[in-house]
Amino acid sequence: MENVTNSKYLINKEQQVFSVFTAVLVFVTIIMPPYFGIPVPGFDLTMIRIMLIIMVVMIVANKDRLYGFVNTTIYNYAFWILVPYIFVTFYTMVFRTDLKTFLNPFIEIVIFFITIYAIRESIGIEKTISIILVCYYIMAIQGLIEYARGESLFKLLRTLDGALVGGSFVRSGQYRIMGPAPHSIAYGMILDIGIPLSALDLKTNKIYLFRRPVLLILLFTNIVFSGSRSSLAVFFLEVGLLFILSSKYEMKKTILIGVVFLMGFGVFLAAFSGTSVGNYFLLQIANIIDELFGTEYAVQFGATAITQQSSEYRDALWYVFKVKWLNPLVGRGRAQGLTIKTDKGIVIGSLDNYYIVEYVMYAYPGMFSYIFFMIVPMIMMLVRVIKEKDGFSKAFLILSIGYAWGLYYVDSLGTLKFLYLMYALFVCYDIEKFTIHDKRKKSMYLRQKVYERA
Repeated sequence: MENVTNSKYLINKEQQVFSVFTAVLVFVTIIMPPYFGIPVPGFDLTMIRIMLIIMVVMIVANKDRLYGFVNTTIYNYAFWILVPYIFVTFYTMVFRTDLKTFLNPFIEIVIFFITIYAIRESIGIEKTISIILVCYYIMAIQGLIEYARGESLFKLLRTLDGALVGGSFVRSGQYRIMGPAPHSIAYGMILDIGIPLSALDLKTNKIYLFRRPVLLILLFTNIVFSGSRSSLAVFFLEVGLLFILSSKYEMKKTILIGVVFLMGFGVFLAAFSGTSVGNYFLLQIANIIDELFGTEYAVQFGATAITQQSSEYRDALWYVFKVKWLNPLVGRGRAQGLTIKTDKGIVIGSLDNYYIVEYVMYAYPGMFSYIFFMIVPMIMMLVRVIKEKDGFSKAFLILSIGYAWGLYYVDSLGTLKFLYLMYALFVCYDIEKFTIHDKRKKSMYLRQKVYERA
């Protein structure tokens, strides 16, 4: 009896340790910068890679857990929609003899499935989202401090010299905050993901824009201070979708509080008119208006000619698909450096469009297979929204649309791990609330039919 008791105690302790490491994995994914870790020759051990090793060891060391992980992965629709992309990255690696061409995306995919299994088996969806929201509060508060001091506090954690990390980003004379991200634009993308999450109420399973007003204001301020026009545009898109997909009662509350919020924002702009902070807000809003309507209001607040030329450059990126020396079936892999001169004389050196980047790296098969992976969960979310009016699905559909749209304007910049985490949460939620429920319902129906025949 004592051996049995000790065995149960050890199992419980081991499960608790696994839960703790799952929570740490989520925390690391959200808030740890990619330049913090252990330098290893040829392969830097970032914090997320260290967590991957720990989680793999804990899964492999336990037979039941290993079986559960394999079972959860293989019998998961997310695995099968990723198989084509995995295959493309593998044959591209073979043709281009570049291990990173396969290894980099494969590591992210492995973390994706480990996250799905770990969330389901240990901390659960609600606790995971709570951890994520705490991380967003930390990042957003740090963002205000960063803007005041002109440098991110996260840079104090830098231990990897070869990691992607920018210096001090300045546009139109204004410092652009970057948080734990390697670039200000990447930070803006991360913040956009947090907007729908801040509006989600898990207890009522509804979305309401001002569910967490303090976090919403902090995130909005950080997006503005990031200086990313695409991120600000995505913010307004998400706010609009959150309003449209809310219930009638939440819509009314949003309108009432929204009017108060706009009045307060107007007072803020009037109070800080002529200051660097006030001009920063007006500059970013004017940039969006100029982008949509072809006006030049942003120039009044310090926008430069270079800023105004970015739209023309983005349009020129589509010329990449016409370049004959790029193989449409086998991409270049992770080869560094690409310079293309268009027929109009524009030199393309930076691919500010993730989908075009995928085409260059993995050609049409890779680009379309990854787009397929992104779209399928969104279709499932949309189905849940239409059939069930499900609040969780609404929030995750909005953040998925926002992120996918943002990738049209910029490269992923190391933010794909956020997409994988959000999709992992949705997969867990979909399995728990709908798939298992549907199977139980079907099982009960079949048993009833057998009983009636008997």
